[in-house]
Amino acid sequence: MGAVTKRKTKSNVSPLKRKERLAGLLFITPLCVKVLVFVFVFLIYSLYMSVTNWSILAGTTDFIGLKNYVDTLKDPIFWKSVGNTLYLMIGIPIGMVLALAIALALNQKIKGTTFFRVCVYLPTITSTIAIAVVWRFIYNSDYGVLNLIIKQLTGQEGPNWLGDPGMVKISLIIMSVWRSLGNTMVLILAALQNISQDYYEVVDIEGGNFWHKIRYVILPMLSSISFYLIITGIISGLQAFSDQFIMTGAGPEYSAITVVYYLWKKGFGEYNMGAACSVAWILSIAIFIVTLIQFKLSNKWVYED
Repeated sequence: MGAVTKRKTKSNVSPLKRKERLAGLLFITPLCVKVLVFVFVFLIYSLYMSVTNWSILAGTTDFIGLKNYVDTLKDPIFWKSVGNTLYLMIGIPIGMVLALAIALALNQKIKGTTFFRVCVYLPTITSTIAIAVVWRFIYNSDYGVLNLIIKQLTGQEGPNWLGDPGMVKISLIIMSVWRSLGNTMVLILAALQNISQDYYEVVDIEGGNFWHKIRYVILPMLSSISFYLIITGIISGLQAFSDQFIMTGAGPEYSAITVVYYLWKKGFGEYNMGAACSVAWILSIAIFIVTLIQFKLSNKWVYED
């Protein structure tokens, strides 16, 4: 009976359905080939190279075991890059709080909100290189706009934003928060507009105020989008490179070096590609573990309507 049923089911598939399935397979084949060739093949290749002394200049690829990993974990500059990377991620919660405040303001039914939404979102679609160059000019200690404003208001010289080891990370955080504010705001604004007015009415009936609405309605209903923003923000933060590379390099006394910048330095500064591959794998494992922990903990605070 099972064989008969199976043959009957197969015979019920129309020629049109078979053509649709074939067309679907043909459409996804290029993507599958791309992932197979440019992701998995090179992933395995980089894993092999991470246990060799692969050098671009010497042209050697001798097997050395876990030496690259051990040397990386013993390097104080690597751990400084880890500390800097984690420090720069302070901008993630700051940006989320500011984006929530702006989204709440622009969610009101008043004239001009569309214009302000566009203004806030513009940095998101602007070139990263262009933004970094402009902010490098703004932070210039001699003729930068920011220090000129500070001097006009206080009569004192402004700080050396990109030359002082104590200020360079703060400068990068300010710029990254400003640049990502629009994207975060749009996502939060979309989530706010999906919240039913019934929840707000319940708070009003119970005698609650605006802060009660934020605490008991808005924050729980935004937990899903907050989880997404935290996940993507941490992954992007662990991969930070372009801002540091364009604006200040590794920074004075390596005060702005990040893990990816350290990886670039090993690969294209010292031409030690084997060590660079080992750093890439350490970073990949760290991202995987952090993301896995976040997904495990999400059940305790992410609310699904």
